[in-house]
Amino acid sequence: MSSRRHPLRNLLIGCGITLLSVAGIYLVAGLLGLLPLEMEEIKWNNIRIISGVAILGCLMAATGYGNE
Repeated sequence: MSSRRHPLRNLLIGCGITLLSVAGIYLVAGLLGLLPLEMEEIKWNNIRIISGVAILGCLMAATGYGNE
Protein backbone atom coordinates (compact mmCIF):
# COMPACT_ATOMS: atom_id res chain seq x y z
CA MET A 1 0.00 0.00 0.00
CA SER A 2 1.31 3.43 -0.90
CA SER A 3 2.13 5.83 1.94
CA ARG A 4 1.45 8.92 -0.19
CA ARG A 5 -1.72 10.88 0.49
CA HIS A 6 -3.93 12.57 -2.03
CA PRO A 7 -3.27 16.35 -2.17
CA LEU A 8 -6.83 17.05 -1.02
CA ARG A 9 -6.20 15.04 2.14
CA ASN A 10 -3.03 17.04 2.79
CA LEU A 11 -5.03 20.23 2.31
CA LEU A 12 -7.66 19.04 4.81
CA ILE A 13 -4.98 18.22 7.35
CA GLY A 14 -3.22 21.55 6.92
CA CYS A 15 -6.41 23.63 7.06
CA GLY A 16 -7.71 21.66 10.02
CA ILE A 17 -4.56 22.08 12.07
CA THR A 18 -4.43 25.78 11.13
CA LEU A 19 -8.04 26.33 12.21
CA LEU A 20 -7.43 24.47 15.46
CA SER A 21 -4.29 26.49 16.19
CA VAL A 22 -5.87 29.86 15.42
CA ALA A 23 -8.99 29.10 17.46
CA GLY A 24 -6.95 27.78 20.36
CA ILE A 25 -4.67 30.81 20.42
CA TYR A 26 -7.64 33.18 20.19
CA LEU A 27 -9.46 31.34 22.97
CA VAL A 28 -6.47 31.45 25.32
CA ALA A 29 -5.79 35.11 24.51
CA GLY A 30 -9.47 35.91 25.07
CA LEU A 31 -9.53 34.16 28.42
CA LEU A 32 -6.40 36.07 29.45
CA GLY A 33 -8.07 39.36 28.46
CA LEU A 34 -5.73 40.13 25.56
CA LEU A 35 -8.44 39.87 22.86
CA PRO A 36 -12.19 40.52 23.04
CA LEU A 37 -14.17 37.40 23.88
CA GLU A 38 -17.95 37.77 24.09
CA MET A 39 -19.53 35.41 26.58
CA GLU A 40 -23.21 36.37 26.37
CA GLU A 41 -24.24 37.95 23.03
CA ILE A 42 -23.97 36.19 19.69
CA LYS A 43 -21.09 37.89 17.87
CA TRP A 44 -18.20 36.65 15.74
CA ASN A 45 -16.00 36.46 18.83
CA ASN A 46 -18.45 34.46 20.94
CA ILE A 47 -16.80 31.64 22.86
CA ARG A 48 -19.15 29.08 21.25
CA ILE A 49 -18.19 30.12 17.73
CA ILE A 50 -14.47 29.98 18.51
CA SER A 51 -14.91 26.55 20.09
CA GLY A 52 -16.90 25.44 17.03
CA VAL A 53 -14.04 26.52 14.76
CA ALA A 54 -11.64 24.44 16.86
CA ILE A 55 -13.93 21.41 16.58
CA LEU A 56 -14.23 21.94 12.81
CA GLY A 57 -10.43 21.98 12.60
CA CYS A 58 -10.23 18.70 14.50
CA LEU A 59 -12.80 17.08 12.22
CA MET A 60 -11.06 18.31 9.07
CA ALA A 61 -7.69 16.96 10.24
CA ALA A 62 -9.25 13.64 11.27
CA THR A 63 -10.93 13.32 7.87
CA GLY A 64 -7.64 14.06 6.14
CA TYR A 65 -5.75 11.44 8.14
CA GLY A 66 -8.42 8.80 7.52
CA ASN A 67 -7.28 5.32 8.62
CA GLU A 68 -3.60 6.18 9.17
